[in-house]
Amino acid sequence: MVLSPDTASPIQSKRQAMRKSRRRTIVRHTILILWGLLIMFPIYWMVQTSFKDSGEWVTWPPNWVPHSPTLQNYGQIFTFDITKEGVARQATEQPFNIWGALGDSVLICTLSALIALFMGTFLAYAISRFNVGGSKFRHSVLIIRMIPPIVIAIPLLMYYAIMVPLAAETVLGTRISLFDTRVGMSLLYITITLPFVIWMMLTFIEEVPYSLEHAARIMGAGRMYTLRRVVLPLVASGMVVTFLFVFILNWAEFLLALTLTHPDVTTLPVLLNKFQSASEGRLYGPQAAIGTIITIPVIVLGMIIQKHLIKGFSFGTIRK
Repeated sequence: MVLSPDTASPIQSKRQAMRKSRRRTIVRHTILILWGLLIMFPIYWMVQTSFKDSGEWVTWPPNWVPHSPTLQNYGQIFTFDITKEGVARQATEQPFNIWGALGDSVLICTLSALIALFMGTFLAYAISRFNVGGSKFRHSVLIIRMIPPIVIAIPLLMYYAIMVPLAAETVLGTRISLFDTRVGMSLLYITITLPFVIWMMLTFIEEVPYSLEHAARIMGAGRMYTLRRVVLPLVASGMVVTFLFVFILNWAEFLLALTLTHPDVTTLPVLLNKFQSASEGRLYGPQAAIGTIITIPVIVLGMIIQKHLIKGFSFGTIRK
């Protein structure tokens, strides 16, 4: 069968378009795979280093896979009683207890995330239903997050360590310092994460039909009863996602925690920075082990909430 020129031309064009589309798909997937490998390599290197003996930390050429995998580094972190066989240097036998830092991190991150969620949910409801702050306020609530942490680190240090104690002594007659305290870190994390909570909860609250609240009001329900019995149950999943997201932000924060704590309060990222000795320098094995422990909750929680994050940050961009 011979196709006429008029018939063959559309078929050839379609085949060319399919070939171009296939090539674009191959190129796109290749770039994504390479980019994924580039991102995952540091995590792989950290995890495999955590199972290396001290003699393999800085060998050259590097060992891409531990020759003799060991739990020595994890044992040093949790101060387990494990054998010292195969340890090349005495400095690596120093115990590193992370229980205090783990407790501080869990307490500060959980408490600050819960308080920020409580405050942010009510603020988001007020902005959504009563237009508190005006029509432009909801779109400028994230401006505080545009300030780099390094800019406010030193002023916060002066405020926590000098101004607050002086003000407390003047007013109350006793010195109260927020520096190196769990309360001070919790207040700081509440302040810097509250804009995220407001923004995300605005998205979820805006999806609740106002007609449901109106019907409850007609039946005699008060404003707080309507909020508690109608709105909050419908945005419960959004509140969980927001809490987990804020918890991740607090869990991974380093700069402000390093500046405003020492030595009574230590979070895990700050402790991670302290793994060194005078004779050896950086203790890469224990450092990689605690880095792996810190990373696991971030990865797990991130996988849980990743489907909801786009929805949480899409406020004002998708119109119904």
